[in-house]
Amino acid sequence: MLRAFLLQAFYTVRSELQLMEQLNYNLLFRWFVGLSADDPVWDATVFCKNRDRLLNGDIARKFMSKYPPAEPGALVLEPLEAACPCSFSSAALLR
Repeated sequence: MLRAFLLQAFYTVRSELQLMEQLNYNLLFRWFVGLSADDPVWDATVFCKNRDRLLNGDIARKFMSKYPPAEPGALVLEPLEAACPCSFSSAALLR
């Protein structure tokens, strides 16, 4: 279930109903959450109720405690220049 929430966040799926629709036909989503191609997809209303139980329970708190919160104003991703020391033009000059 946590994996389904990660999919919803990473792929900006707007609602649980749309997430269940995606899980119904998207094999990559099915693989990520552990469903085989012929497993039935969860019902959206049951998924919402279980979401509330999960978020109010101890499991989500333990999961999120492993990842410290980002500091305000901190860059989450590095700029392209920092990630790649050579630009395309300087790489072409090195040839």
